[in-house]
Amino acid sequence: MKKGGLFVAVALVAASLVFAGCGGGKETAKGPEPAKDKEESVADLFAKGKNAQGMSFDFVTTVKEMKMDGKMWVAGKKTRTEMTAQNQKMISIMDGDANVAYSYMPEQKTAMKIALDQAKAGKSPDSFTQAADAPKYKVVGTETVDGVKCRVLLMQDTATKTDTKMWVREDYGLPVRVEVSEAGNKVMVTEYKNLKVGPVPPETFKLPEGTRIMDMGDIMKNMPKK
Repeated sequence: MKKGGLFVAVALVAASLVFAGCGGGKETAKGPEPAKDKEESVADLFAKGKNAQGMSFDFVTTVKEMKMDGKMWVAGKKTRTEMTAQNQKMISIMDGDANVAYSYMPEQKTAMKIALDQAKAGKSPDSFTQAADAPKYKVVGTETVDGVKCRVLLMQDTATKTDTKMWVREDYGLPVRVEVSEAGNKVMVTEYKNLKVGPVPPETFKLPEGTRIMDMGDIMKNMPKK
């Protein structure tokens, strides 16, 4: 092939490659790619539960073979728990502002008053998230529980061989189910149902008029010393 013919052939091949890369000579403007939604962190999810002004819910807690169920109301440092034991209704009212707790028996219209630090309160959904170390939890999936979308979180403590798994509502940042396992065996399961978030009427945490109150602190003081 002559040098002139070789030059023309190379030029044609180069031109075809250029035009092919440019879409036949027509420039196509590309807009910016749509931004992907940033996945909400576990810490941000837990933070939602701190904004709740109050809440009420039914709970079922199973610790090994022992089962407890009832209803609970929470507002700030005040809680009210209603349970039934041995066919008798029992009501517990705890007032963190006044540092007192009452165990009220409706049938007898009697309440025992004790110091708050001597009382044992049930766990509300936010107590789990407030005590949790968010960076230690990882998202292992999503599930719908009672019609509400939840993120499934898992925290594994290799030192104690304890796993804590929580199903946390995406809207409120509160768990509706908590499972604690040791060495692969479930030792505690708590379920929260009929969760309602919002202000709770102040009278919820008051004893009924006419309740006879026994101050256990005074009774202990008056008991003869050995």
